[in-house]
Amino acid sequence: MRRIPKIATLIILAVSISVLVFASQAQISQNVNAPVTVIQPYYGILEYIDYINMTRSATLAPGQSITIQAPLPPGPGYSLSYMEVSLNPPSPAISISGANVMYSKNEIGAVISAYTTSNQLTITNSGNQAINETLSITFVFTKEEYIPLNTTSSSFTVNVTIPDNSIQYVTKQVVRFEIANYMPFEISNIALPNGTTLSQLVSQWSPLANYIKIEPKYVELTANELPPGMYSIGINYGSEYVMPSAMLIKGTEFLNYTVNPGQTLEITGSEFGVPPGWNLLGYIVAVYTVQPLVVGQQPGHFELIANRVSSVSLYSALIQVSGISYLLPPFIRFAPTFGIYIVYDRYFEVVDNLNVPLVVTFMPIIYKPVGQWINGNLKVTVSNADVSGGLWTALVVQLPEIAHITRIVTPSGTVYTGLVNSEVPWGSTVRLVSISPDGSQAYIAVSTLGVSETGTYTIYVNWTPIEMQFTNTLGSPISGVDVDAYVNGSLISTATSGANGIAYIGIKEPEPFTAVVSYDNVPIYYINVNSLINQPIGVTIGLYNVTVLFVGARGQAISNAQVSLYRVGTGPTYNGTTNNAGFVQLNNVLSGTYLVTVQYKGLKYSEFVTINGNEVITVKSDILAIIAGVPITTLEALIGTLGLGGAAAIAFTFVNGRRGKDYDVVTM
Repeated sequence: MRRIPKIATLIILAVSISVLVFASQAQISQNVNAPVTVIQPYYGILEYIDYINMTRSATLAPGQSITIQAPLPPGPGYSLSYMEVSLNPPSPAISISGANVMYSKNEIGAVISAYTTSNQLTITNSGNQAINETLSITFVFTKEEYIPLNTTSSSFTVNVTIPDNSIQYVTKQVVRFEIANYMPFEISNIALPNGTTLSQLVSQWSPLANYIKIEPKYVELTANELPPGMYSIGINYGSEYVMPSAMLIKGTEFLNYTVNPGQTLEITGSEFGVPPGWNLLGYIVAVYTVQPLVVGQQPGHFELIANRVSSVSLYSALIQVSGISYLLPPFIRFAPTFGIYIVYDRYFEVVDNLNVPLVVTFMPIIYKPVGQWINGNLKVTVSNADVSGGLWTALVVQLPEIAHITRIVTPSGTVYTGLVNSEVPWGSTVRLVSISPDGSQAYIAVSTLGVSETGTYTIYVNWTPIEMQFTNTLGSPISGVDVDAYVNGSLISTATSGANGIAYIGIKEPEPFTAVVSYDNVPIYYINVNSLINQPIGVTIGLYNVTVLFVGARGQAISNAQVSLYRVGTGPTYNGTTNNAGFVQLNNVLSGTYLVTVQYKGLKYSEFVTINGNEVITVKSDILAIIAGVPITTLEALIGTLGLGGAAAIAFTFVNGRRGKDYDVVTM
């Protein structure tokens, strides 16, 4: 066998080391530090709304004023939502001032009520005669909770407990649960603590049915009129349950049917036509009859059956008929009975289990999505075709809580602002217009009984920015975090966190968005923001202090070595130089997988590490000694042990030179 020279053996050894290095590097995926996708939950909003009512009589001389001041909140967590002051009688001589004041006006323009979201308003007699007024004052306080909605099931329930017993001196408490229109959920039903559903209460003519209201996106419970306990709200999940934030709502026509005793009327939506581009929202239904009775007989009740139904009014009375004298004894009685309902469903039934016919009158309600968002404001063009074929048509806007509608401008340039539940003169009829006190909802009539205004309407909206709060793992704020917000792939907003760690993201339309969160120009999170709410979004970013210690083969510290930490695939790179103790500290290092590299006098040593905390990384080299500023490695010592001698090893070092690196060592 031919003998391989020792030098050749060393060359083979060096090549083998190099091959191992490349193999080790290939084991690290370049996607190891890819941004993490975070999906923020969809949130429903649960509100405990407390009403404090009071009545006050006031006599105001000309120029005299009184100020209404809100009381303290009725319980922990409550804040003033708004106050309402109703005037009886309405008077054009009354002027109302204060911050954020809105008005409800009647058809002749007189102020019926005033609203403000601040804690006081002032009422002044601006006339020249004394005025006697009865003021009905309502203070509305709200406590808000965010309830995450389930996306792992097509149907689920949310449980709500009523009443909130932490409150004091409250006239009425209403509990409301709402889901934003843009979210893929709908409310399907609601059940009492004993399991009885709202639809059963309606069919049974239970008085409790008057205190539960349901819509596709809203449930409202009058807590002080309902049995205490836990109520179950049924919710369906699916893309088909998304509703537009802006829509035209149309009342088409009144349809009439007669239901004979023992029969059932079934309405499926096929009894009338829905125009192309429109959708069926539901029905306004009135059912009524008069039952003739003889003393001893008790009146009965008909049934209305639907999956999602709210009773507007249920009425039943017993009227006795008798003569002036005993000529006609009071044997005959009549029982007028009627029910008025809102049905948010395509299907409903009316069951006549009485001995008299029922008259059923209903109006189908249809809707179509409209509008385009431009710079945060809504543009809606209403055509002649949109207002034809109906008794009335309204533009309805329902926005998330971060949106505040300020005014509505009609095609003719008329500006409506500060109006709540108002009727304003409009040709031969009146125009209904309202902006809710909190500014999140509005409606305006675009046609009523042949009077219409077509063209482009503009809804002006102020948007509260979404807040993202960036902190490190110790809870300290992080500045300089960049956020890019995208809707359907288009960039809509950019923001950078300040010294408080908060980035304010400007949202200009009611759509979920994706936030790309970057630090040091490195994307680290894709956050799907599904809920446009006032609650800050907390984001933790791992930033750590990393110490790199560089030592020789005997554990001795090596100074003046160049250290770099490269975050694999993405950057950034952190650099430093070891001190006399052989270490360097690198601060605010982003968490992730890094290639740590130490270079010294033409030698380079690397290893992969995962940083998810304050770390001490020790990089151990094969340097045995440093002679005259030249490092002697174990390989060079090996040359000496193979017979070249120490002097020859040093000569080998200088012959091969520190002109370039000898080899790389990568440790996994």
